[in-house]
Amino acid sequence: MQFKVPQNIDMQDRILGPLTMVQFVYAVVGFGTCYAIFSSLPRPLSYFLIAPIALFVICLDFIKVNERPFLDFFISAIEYASTPKKRFWHQSLGSNLDIEIYHVEKSNEQNVQHKNISQSQMDSFAKRADSSQNELIKK
Repeated sequence: MQFKVPQNIDMQDRILGPLTMVQFVYAVVGFGTCYAIFSSLPRPLSYFLIAPIALFVICLDFIKVNERPFLDFFISAIEYASTPKKRFWHQSLGSNLDIEIYHVEKSNEQNVQHKNISQSQMDSFAKRADSSQNELIKK
């Protein structure tokens, strides 16, 4: 007996013309919202509220950005806009570089001990780390 093996199993099924089930739900909810606004508000005001909603629904259904759905692009754009773009380095005023190293002891209570490391100690640590990295590269 021979059976057909499905080839495109990652592709969503089209249920109504070019629309998949998810796109159809977006269209029903979005245009249903547009109809509710249209029927409940006076005409000039409702047009201004319906236009962006309808445009967003059309983008959700038919627009792809870099072969990805518009919703992924929209969520990424919101995350990008809401995160800070600049980072600031606040150097300490003294010549010593104050770095806090936390040692956590395993016990019922977690005690945190702070260590201040001077610039010379940090330089010697950096030289040791560089020399051990160079030895690993040579091997």
